[in-house]
Amino acid sequence: MAVTSDVEMTITDHLEELRWRMLKSLAAILFGMIAVWGWSSEMLSFLAKPVGNLVFVAPTEAFFTRMKVSLFGGALLALPIVLHQVWAFTACAMSPQFRRYATFIVPFSYVFFLAGTALSIFVVTPSAITFLIGYGSTQVAPMLTVGHYVEFVTTLALAFGLVFQLPIALLFFHRAGLIGRASLVEKRRTIYFASFVLAAFLTPPDVISQVALGLPIIILFEASLFAMRWTGDGDAS
Repeated sequence: MAVTSDVEMTITDHLEELRWRMLKSLAAILFGMIAVWGWSSEMLSFLAKPVGNLVFVAPTEAFFTRMKVSLFGGALLALPIVLHQVWAFTACAMSPQFRRYATFIVPFSYVFFLAGTALSIFVVTPSAITFLIGYGSTQVAPMLTVGHYVEFVTTLALAFGLVFQLPIALLFFHRAGLIGRASLVEKRRTIYFASFVLAAFLTPPDVISQVALGLPIIILFEASLFAMRWTGDGDAS
């Protein structure tokens, strides 16, 4: 990953660089969206498997939903480029040592994000949909619109993907001296409790979905602690 030179930059220079990196990220997402448009129908059919048939109640709803699916797929496809731009811009405020460290962040961040979205789509969504539809009755039959359903699935997937960035964030802040392993260990019980509170907030109100998010958060937290000890870096107070 290319890094910014050590030449001191003004605020205007930083804003100009931020603008170009945002434009590059948006261009990558746009090209990714175009690339997956041809498969948007198949992607939509795959996402709809947990519920079977979906309906649309507005003439434009099906079209714009396919656009959303293409945007979701294109963003996942372009995510390595977007992450590269984010970390390359962040490197402006880093020492050369941290810039070298940042080169390893992008691939791991992408893998963790994909793992989170996959867990959401393949495990949590089917369970959550089954649970939520179960509140229907003979007189109250489910008739899900394609727009609302895709919004539900993609929002949940993005939430899982972001939560799975936890190890990357913890290790980065640890290397920056902002948090210490010892302090995290002391707060282990609180973090465990907060993990399930966060899971309950982000997922539908069924136990399977909450455990499917809360348990990975704890596992990722413990993996981060292990990585901190394995690297042998000093703790921050």
